Amino acid sequence: MKRSIKQRYRLMIGILFTLIVLQFIAVLFAIAQADDLYALASDVQSIMIVFMFGIFIYVVVIFNYLPYRLNRAILRVEDLIDEISNGNYQIDFDSSIFEHDQDFKQLIYALQKMLDIIIRFDAAKADKIYEHHQRINQLINLLPQVVMIVNITGDMIYVNDTFRERYPNISDVGNINEVILKDDFSMKIFNVIIESLRYGNNIYNDKVELEGEAQSALIKGSIIRNRKGVSSGGVYTVEITGEATKN
Repeated sequence: MKRSIKQRYRLMIGILFTLIVLQFIAVLFAIAQADDLYALASDVQSIMIVFMFGIFIYVVVIFNYLPYRLNRAILRVEDLIDEISNGNYQIDFDSSIFEHDQDFKQLIYALQKMLDIIIRFDAAKADKIYEHHQRINQLINLLPQVVMIVNITGDMIYVNDTFRERYPNISDVGNINEVILKDDFSMKIFNVIIESLRYGNNIYNDKVELEGEAQSALIKGSIIRNRKGVSSGGVYTVEITGEATKN
């Protein structure tokens, strides 16, 4: 039968009391059978030495064994918790490790149940994030303007189909600070957005034109901030009108 640490402790204490009782019985038996005082003293001395040595060894074993088993089980639980804290949710719970520690075995089962709940919650959260991603994509794809959602370092998070059609050579997972454009008109548009991100300024109907060009662009942008008020990115729309002048 598998026992918990508490049950093992009680059993070992029970054995200790049994040894003490046996010592007492042995002394009484020696007294009852004694015919000579010196022989009785020698027998009692021998009994006391043997039992005291045995009890001493047994107490040393108890003193070291129980803390060892308890500490080993606690360390294993700590290791499992550390792995979960570090994001490792694919843990193989080997129940045989704790098969001799019923109290900790129940704790491991509770951790496993908690981990299953976390995994289901993460899966549900991932589904919601994906749905949210799809909604944003569908929404910005309905807009006729060029739409860019970028983080504070310039990495493009979302762009719409209008952006892809107008700038087919720019990767929609690239960085606006690294784009290379051949025409000055497009470069001026991107420079306005880059300056907005750099200084954390919103853009209100900023019009971009080049002398001698029939094209113009109306840029609108809003800086996104986190809960601490620190800018973390921006959302920009670019409405381009007119046609480029061809030389």
